[in-house]
Amino acid sequence: MRARRWLFLCVFGLLPACGGTPRVAPRAVASPARIALQVEKTSIMAPGLGDEVAAELREQVIEARVGVPVPDPSRADLVLRVVISGANFTHATAWEWQLVDVDTDAILAAKRGTAAWGESAEGVAAGILQAIALIDTAAYAGPGQTAPAVVATVAPGVDAPRGSATDGSRAFAVVIGVERYREGLTPAVGAEADARAFAAFARTTLGVPEANTKVLVGDRATRADLSGALLEWLPRNAVEPGGKVYVYFSGHGAPDTETGDAYLVPYDANPAYIKTGGLPLADLQRTLGALKGQQVYLFLDACFSGQGDRSVLAQGTRPLVPVKALGVPTGLVTLAASAATETTGTHAGSGHGLFTYHLLAGLGGAADANGDHDVSLAELRDHLVEAVRVEARRQNRDQTPSVAVPPGVDVQAPVVQGLSQ
Repeated sequence: MRARRWLFLCVFGLLPACGGTPRVAPRAVASPARIALQVEKTSIMAPGLGDEVAAELREQVIEARVGVPVPDPSRADLVLRVVISGANFTHATAWEWQLVDVDTDAILAAKRGTAAWGESAEGVAAGILQAIALIDTAAYAGPGQTAPAVVATVAPGVDAPRGSATDGSRAFAVVIGVERYREGLTPAVGAEADARAFAAFARTTLGVPEANTKVLVGDRATRADLSGALLEWLPRNAVEPGGKVYVYFSGHGAPDTETGDAYLVPYDANPAYIKTGGLPLADLQRTLGALKGQQVYLFLDACFSGQGDRSVLAQGTRPLVPVKALGVPTGLVTLAASAATETTGTHAGSGHGLFTYHLLAGLGGAADANGDHDVSLAELRDHLVEAVRVEARRQNRDQTPSVAVPPGVDVQAPVVQGLSQ
């Protein structure tokens, strides 16, 4: 009871001392952590939403490997409580959530904003998991281990506003996020949360139908998975003239130490054998640029310098690789997190990569400099470069997004149209 009272006060801002760090007891239970889900709906404004959120959370908790759902809170290590209520009469639903340690004090607490109807269930689940991903829930299941430090509040993520797609049937997206790797590489923290958030934006803001979207995360983002989706599925499907294609990758990049060629690092890749296990960025760019009649956007929250949060090298190799600059194939716009020799970083408080956080914010309207409810490529480029560069400097490092636009592409053309107000 004491734990829940502390949580209630902390969530609603009534306890000035919430900045403290309550003790968290060691765990000695079977891995992974057991999470009980409690979804409460307090409004009839969104029929069935509570059940949909619960189903999404159960599925995504397992897929994201943050724990195993259990029906009985008394047998859980953590209790995830979600409250959903009607916000107003203009197609929005308010929601908030709490993650509570059953035996001690609050672990994570947050009060979030609103989600648009039609995307609510998946959006709510993804938003919750973005924040839970900041906590290593495996610490609750390791014998003799101690759970990580308490996080009293979490900064809100970036909500996906609704845009107006002209013809969604001609829009396709492949979204990839790899945080933890089979070979035990340093995790690309937040990469899977990045991917899930971008997938939500692809559907809601960019208007890509779910049937035309492939989301590859974790161990479903192997070299074979990436090649199948990017080098076979996309060229087979994105064929109707006037279509749009969005490819997003969040995770590690790696350089070939001999040639300086850049590679994306799939889940099962080993940097020591990057030529056979990695996906050459130049090959991907050529394939995407060859999609006839398509406007293709490639977003990369990775770096290829061999150092930083989103890049790796073979063990024992020094990060002094002269990495090649991005190519500029016809028909392909590439936006990468940093220049070839720079490193990437994370956005404090959101759990996203710094590039992804400002990319999503820009697509959601922060880049709409002229207020016309469209976001042009020029507006998105200018917003990304400035926002990332300034925040990276505050972190005492350099990170400037790299934007490669081929000749003939109209930078004033909208990437996002008709953003909801």
